[in-house]
Amino acid sequence: MNTPAGFDSSEIKKASDEIKKKKPEFAAMLDLYENIFITQEKAGKKISLPEFKIPQEKLSIKHAESFPLVDISEFSIDYKNSEALFNELCDILTDTENELSAMVKSIKLMTGENKIDLNKLFAAFIKEEESLFDEAETKYNIDKQVLGFLVFNALQPSLVSFSEMVSVNLEKDNEWEKGYCPVCGSMPELSLFEENGKRFLICGFCSHKWASKRMYCPFCENADHETLQYYSIDNEEEYRVDVCDKCKKYIKTIDIKKTTRTIYAPLEIRSTPYIDIKFEEMGYKKGNTGID
Repeated sequence: MNTPAGFDSSEIKKASDEIKKKKPEFAAMLDLYENIFITQEKAGKKISLPEFKIPQEKLSIKHAESFPLVDISEFSIDYKNSEALFNELCDILTDTENELSAMVKSIKLMTGENKIDLNKLFAAFIKEEESLFDEAETKYNIDKQVLGFLVFNALQPSLVSFSEMVSVNLEKDNEWEKGYCPVCGSMPELSLFEENGKRFLICGFCSHKWASKRMYCPFCENADHETLQYYSIDNEEEYRVDVCDKCKKYIKTIDIKKTTRTIYAPLEIRSTPYIDIKFEEMGYKKGNTGID
């Protein structure tokens, strides 16, 4: 998940510091993601994408049928800036000297020597083609999940910029009643209750935020209150987890009214792995299964 619009580097750091005070056991992990998100935020200011227009006839059909505005394969990428960000992310992970450092160092070496073509990887990721990632894993003995993580995060500023550009075509006055993102069709990664009491969902791919029904499963569109419930998290009243007993999926929810902390969604997701563990043990699955 990328840097949401409206957050600059100082606000990301503030949000991270506030979580670290509350959860010092996650300090090292938060330092890492804070660095990643700040680097993405800076890269986002340099993104340049070509204009993208949706023909009016096609747009009318999408609105009428509640189709997402674009397919993921249609996203534009700033290849030059994405490559630069990819290398910066490699350096961040290598300098941190965690369990991924050796693998990331090997990946950067392969891409630097053009044994792995980054531009082709970027294009393959957008087209949702895994063959190049499988080939890199087999041929060079690298973890394709780590490679996918680096590619996804390197592309984030482009994905967000494109999403923001395309989202002007949404019908602002009409509530989006589907669970998938109205821009790209991906599943939400986080749910928010804002100060006005309204519920919003945040896309796990392009980070678009849209208004949603309060009692509603975005993954199977179940609205039956008898099969929908939520659980509070002990000693963390700002968190709750909404679960659906029909599709057995869950989504983390943050109630902004119940905290004075700076809420930066990507950090909230990364700093709550214990929630994922608990609900997976209870038999629920994470609704969004994309690469973080």
